[in-house]
Amino acid sequence: MNPSKTLTSILAASLLIAGLAACQKKEEVAIDKGPAETAGQKVDQATSTAVQKMDEAAAKVAQDAEKAKADISQGTANMTDAAGKKVEEAGVKMQEAAKDSK
Repeated sequence: MNPSKTLTSILAASLLIAGLAACQKKEEVAIDKGPAETAGQKVDQATSTAVQKMDEAAAKVAQDAEKAKADISQGTANMTDAAGKKVEEAGVKMQEAAKDSK
């Protein structure tokens, strides 16, 4: 699997998790919360924060991957141009050498 598809899969999974978490019904706030309920709410908040951070990280990775892809494409184009010029120069020198040898 290529990096672009992997990043897209991670992003899609993160969005699905975030969407499911957002669809959860909000429970009425009880006046007297037990320790398990308080701990559960803290876990829910931590999970929500972690999902948000994962989404941000996935977006950043995708953006960086696109920039790297563009940089590689530009570098390849530059190398191809440089190689073409060198081949052309070599061809000119070969033609001149052939003319001089006659």
